[in-house]
Amino acid sequence: MKLSERTLAYLRLLRAPAVFTALSNIIAAHLLATQGRIQWPALGLLAAAASALYLAGMVLNDCFDLAEDRRDRPQRPLPSGVIPVASAWKLGWCLLGAGILLAGVVGGRQLLIAFTLAGAIVLYNGVLKATLWGVPLMGGCRYLNWLLGLSVAPLIGRSLLLGWPVFVYVSSLTLLSRVETSARSRLALLLCASGMVTTAALFAVFNRSGLLAHGWVLLPVGAALLLVLARLALTYREFNPWTIQHSVGLLVMGIIPLDALLVLAGGPWWGGVLVLALLLPSRLLGRLVYVT
Repeated sequence: MKLSERTLAYLRLLRAPAVFTALSNIIAAHLLATQGRIQWPALGLLAAAASALYLAGMVLNDCFDLAEDRRDRPQRPLPSGVIPVASAWKLGWCLLGAGILLAGVVGGRQLLIAFTLAGAIVLYNGVLKATLWGVPLMGGCRYLNWLLGLSVAPLIGRSLLLGWPVFVYVSSLTLLSRVETSARSRLALLLCASGMVTTAALFAVFNRSGLLAHGWVLLPVGAALLLVLARLALTYREFNPWTIQHSVGLLVMGIIPLDALLVLAGGPWWGGVLVLALLLPSRLLGRLVYVT
């Protein structure tokens, strides 16, 4: 079925393929928190909440970046005029509110996390994105999303560490995304690569400490790290906006395999397969819509 230009524009505004990375955070964290004993009503509501909050972040990102996009990305839905700016603002705030309300239906703990996440989304897009503080804040948004998935169990002690690999990974790819239009410095790429190594190292540390019990997962983690570093090495050699943007897009979608590896390392094996299966709809939708 051929989609209309307006429908495609909204899918692009929402970065629709990447919403599956927010879903993978929730599902992976839920499976670890429950060890596969899924609490279906809570999981459904939290998945919907995370999706709404993530999509709100994408819309508000373009609303706040309108002046920059008019200069650097005039083909995007808002600067091109396909979607009215006022409509985008309304959509972004409505999605943000919906995400908070959906989480609040689950419970007070979930409401607090969603409200904090919504505040972090607005703070990132509206104030701190262009600063160095924006890097850990974006990682913090993903960490909060992981906490939202974990929140069906008490958030105490070592369980709070489970989202650290996601925090480090997302902070690292955010560093690279900061130069995706200018390609002004390879330092961001080197720091990103260091973050990827740190992410893999956390699996080993967590396995040794007993937080993630299945040591065999370190083999696919190592293989995944080699693939990521090979891609970053190619980007280093051909350092230009196109290769950087392509690498950032791949790293964004790499959140799904990362979540799957975390489930395989500490939860039911079938849960890891379930999370990894989210790559299929995201890849199919990604043929129509860009990710970054």
